[in-house]
Amino acid sequence: MFLSAKERLETIRACRDCPMCHPVDMVAMVTGKESNTPRGRGLILWGLESGLLSWDSDGVTRILYQALLDGLPQEWCEGNYDFDEMVIDARKTLVDKGFAPAAVSSIALRIKETGNPYGIKEREIPSLLGSSPSSLPEVAIFLGSSARVQRPQTALALGKILRTLGISFEVPDGDSDCGFLSYQLGDFISAAEQAKNVAASLARCRAKKLVSLSASAYRMFTTRYTRFGAPLPEGMSIVHVTEFLSDLLTQGRLTLKRKIDDKVTYHDPCCLARFNYVLDPPRKVLRALVADNFAEMDWSGKKARSCGGCGGVPFTYPEISEKAARIRVEEALRTGARILTSADPECEHHLSGAVQKGEIEVKDLVELVADAL
Repeated sequence: MFLSAKERLETIRACRDCPMCHPVDMVAMVTGKESNTPRGRGLILWGLESGLLSWDSDGVTRILYQALLDGLPQEWCEGNYDFDEMVIDARKTLVDKGFAPAAVSSIALRIKETGNPYGIKEREIPSLLGSSPSSLPEVAIFLGSSARVQRPQTALALGKILRTLGISFEVPDGDSDCGFLSYQLGDFISAAEQAKNVAASLARCRAKKLVSLSASAYRMFTTRYTRFGAPLPEGMSIVHVTEFLSDLLTQGRLTLKRKIDDKVTYHDPCCLARFNYVLDPPRKVLRALVADNFAEMDWSGKKARSCGGCGGVPFTYPEISEKAARIRVEEALRTGARILTSADPECEHHLSGAVQKGEIEVKDLVELVADAL
């Protein structure tokens, strides 16, 4: 658990007594229920701590596993209380007691069998990225589950960029799920196992720079792996793909030959904007792509709303995830943009699933760069 006993109780008390972040909790917005607000969950956890409620209650499990855990309540909070870790701590207790939803154990089994939480047989990595221009890799590429299964077009686009620019690369053997989903679900045993497996595969890489296509993997690598006993190899640096592309622009190695004529808006992935503060690099790349034809959504940057894909909710309560994604799409539509882009294949997957035919095109920023070469 990442909160001390003192921090956990202080956070529970703070959330129990404060309604400040009610307006930013998307699950409460979708369901209209007080129990789905951070204060509602704080009250439930206080009841559990006080012995007034029982951990084996179906209602307790339901409310705790409906939380998106997108970091926005903490960003909104004057006291900076870590609402997400409070809920993850409670989820871990549910897992340890055997009261977690069946989806949690099913996900762990699928990852063991297929390397991803969807239980889908994946395409071979060479068919996604192609072959490296050289046998001496400049960078290692971590794709993540979503790019390998849900949005392979993003991996294909990254492969095109690397080959066009002559950047040699390698992919860690056994590129597998990074453990972020298991961590958010409170399954710390699975998360630690996945983290250690991935860290071991990274240690076998020859490249000393790791480029993550996945925003959630980037967050795990930079903020959670050491705490799971799986630090990255000594001397290996890590960047998100948007930082990598931004650096290539600065160095003059990346030249974009075609501008985008349509208006574009950008969705900040929660794991980039709030947990790693990667805000400027994707916008720098966008400015190179669209010049002045870029429109920010009302909720953007560190206060961007979730795509609906956080907290394991797409697996435990998919109807809530879908409605949350639709709220975000409608916000994008209000900008008048014709293209909605983000910087994480999982975000693109959830946003594209909430778009009605002909409303707006959803493409990863990596795809837009590849199209402009």
